[in-house]
Amino acid sequence: MPDAYTRLVVPETLVSPLTKSTYLRLGSYSSEEANIVTGLTAVINEDPAVTSKRETDNAGILAFTNKDFQANVEGVALMKIGRGQTTEVTNGNSQHMVPKGTCDISAENGLSLTAGANGTFADITLTASNRFKIINKGSKSETNGGDSERQTMGNTTEFFQGTKYTCMRGAATTLTMARNLCMHFGESLTFKVSRECSINFSDMNSVTIGNKLDIVKGNGIKQVNGNSAKSVLGRNYKSADSDTKILRRSDFKLAPVDDLKSVGRDSKLCKTSVSVSQEELRSGKVNTERHELVSRVADIMSSTGNEEVIQKKSVIFV
Repeated sequence: MPDAYTRLVVPETLVSPLTKSTYLRLGSYSSEEANIVTGLTAVINEDPAVTSKRETDNAGILAFTNKDFQANVEGVALMKIGRGQTTEVTNGNSQHMVPKGTCDISAENGLSLTAGANGTFADITLTASNRFKIINKGSKSETNGGDSERQTMGNTTEFFQGTKYTCMRGAATTLTMARNLCMHFGESLTFKVSRECSINFSDMNSVTIGNKLDIVKGNGIKQVNGNSAKSVLGRNYKSADSDTKILRRSDFKLAPVDDLKSVGRDSKLCKTSVSVSQEELRSGKVNTERHELVSRVADIMSSTGNEEVIQKKSVIFV
């Protein structure tokens, strides 16, 4: 008998038609029957923009039991509700389980999940055994009133198309135990009104393809506990009010072409001075020399001048 069915009708009166509201009671009267639907809004005159609070007039199928209620359906079940639905569990837990299948929740005007009421603390846990995917086609607002912790056991890819603003009011610590690559295809501006300290316990390479400008308003100190090399494949220009260089050992300078120096006064104090030159040209208006011991050795020496005054205490010819 595949088309057999059973209908249970409890009319209001003995002469009420079957289309009128009926009432099925299982047990004694409950005070909850006065508010069957609570906290819902219903559409007025089929206009989604006009809503009002949904109230009941106890017309329809009303069921109550002071014991358990169980429904077992081995086939497909369909429930269509036209005005609204409220499921309230007053004392106990609620579970919705789909052991073999998927669960879809669709809401046209919004979806809200709330844990905790009246100031109590409660958690929301979402667990996925494979992939967790969120698609947001509009704006996103996230507010966290406590600590935040995130762990990613895999690769992370982030793509921002627009302006990103980050404000940190506190300490920030970043630990990278692998290679770090950062690329900027545009302008990069860093403005800091604080002290900055950078410590590197390994090699550090910096490559700039273009112009580089460093402006320091204050003192600039650089200390190298090792060798220091600088190579300029072009002109090297240096301007300073005063320049002081202190060397502990030797100073070597190699200029294969020209070495030009223009100074107001050139003073040099040394214990031993050695000069070796293939050609030497000197031109000056005033030349003053004072020596205690002068030793000159030359194969050919020529001196030409208009006036020459030489004062010597002793001359030794060998």
